[in-house]
Amino acid sequence: MNIRLFLCLCLLHTACYAQQALQPGKGLNAFFAKLESGKPVVVAYLGGSITAAPGYRVQTEKWLRSAYPASTIKTINAGVGGTGSSLGAFRLDADVLPHQPDLVFVEFAVNDNGGDSLTICRAMEGIVRKIKTHDPQTDICFLYTINEPMVAGFQKGVLPASMRYMQVIADYYGLPSINLGWDVLRLVEAGKLAFRGEQQGRIAFTRDGTHPTDEGHQCYTATIKTALTQLKQSNRAQADRLPSARYPGNLQYAKVISPADKAVKLTGHWKPLKEMPALKGFLTAYPDAVYTGDPNDSLTIHFKGSYFGIGDILGPTVCARVIISVDGKIMTQNRFDRHCSWNRRNYFFIDELPDTEHTLTVKIDPEKIDKLKMLNKGEDPGDTSRYAAYNFYIGNIMLPGGQ
Repeated sequence: MNIRLFLCLCLLHTACYAQQALQPGKGLNAFFAKLESGKPVVVAYLGGSITAAPGYRVQTEKWLRSAYPASTIKTINAGVGGTGSSLGAFRLDADVLPHQPDLVFVEFAVNDNGGDSLTICRAMEGIVRKIKTHDPQTDICFLYTINEPMVAGFQKGVLPASMRYMQVIADYYGLPSINLGWDVLRLVEAGKLAFRGEQQGRIAFTRDGTHPTDEGHQCYTATIKTALTQLKQSNRAQADRLPSARYPGNLQYAKVISPADKAVKLTGHWKPLKEMPALKGFLTAYPDAVYTGDPNDSLTIHFKGSYFGIGDILGPTVCARVIISVDGKIMTQNRFDRHCSWNRRNYFFIDELPDTEHTLTVKIDPEKIDKLKMLNKGEDPGDTSRYAAYNFYIGNIMLPGGQ
């Protein structure tokens, strides 16, 4: 059966799930067994900016510690703003798995919404398979956060597309998922919350339609606490082994290499990022990062597989776009965007390539743009002299790995 047709049939099953927060799957038995016996546990939170913020993540950590005082609970903040599940699959090896987690929360529903169905399913399946291959006893729970563009669908009783795609993976692997949107909208409809900003005495859930306020995060935390309590009380049989992969090309074997790797050829006058003090905070994630502002400089790499990615940095000093040549075929990738008044980790992928040998070259597009005009209206651009630079930053390179 055609894989996209198969996915559509699966989505018919998940589109109209009952309006309840918890889909229990096969539970979190290994995690709760450790907590009940007073053993130490590690909880990792993998996600975007909603996870990176000191909100539901910190609040659930505090609740777990109060509920299980005999256990030493260590938490890992693996949230990176503006990133989705594709980058999450690549970040696991560095950001999560070395900490030997007992439970991994995965939160990408907002950042992935609007993305390609197969891309999301392959990324989420890759995340699950990486974790379970590393340690079969590690439990996983998907968290579905909500933003304003999703509200209309929720009000019709239909899950947003990203959640439907993710639930296909959760169902296949027997993983619990917690939908944080239903309880939020019930409070909105009850007149207790305003989804964006305060309205007629209602508490603001968000200020911008996406990122919860402190009170908004408390709503998320209340839903998670209730769901975890229900999961603790359930006792469901666990899968004996990891089933075969559902989606060919999933990111289980995805790997990351440094710009300093011998497979990478840098020509021209690339400089180490450590020479740019304003961006030194990114050296933790990108210890070998390099940059250039010269359109004649290039990166070239030979690889085998169906995709390629670069982890980079966006901000006021980034170039408008880069030019990419794959086996002689030219394409471009925009880098400067409306959020570039501040510096942040980012990435891009070139995928859907034939699963063969490729030669890829990347360099700066020399075209200049009106950067200030592109920024969000009302956003403080800061020191406008920074926008004169047109740099390309390479933090790491993401490639298919061998099985």
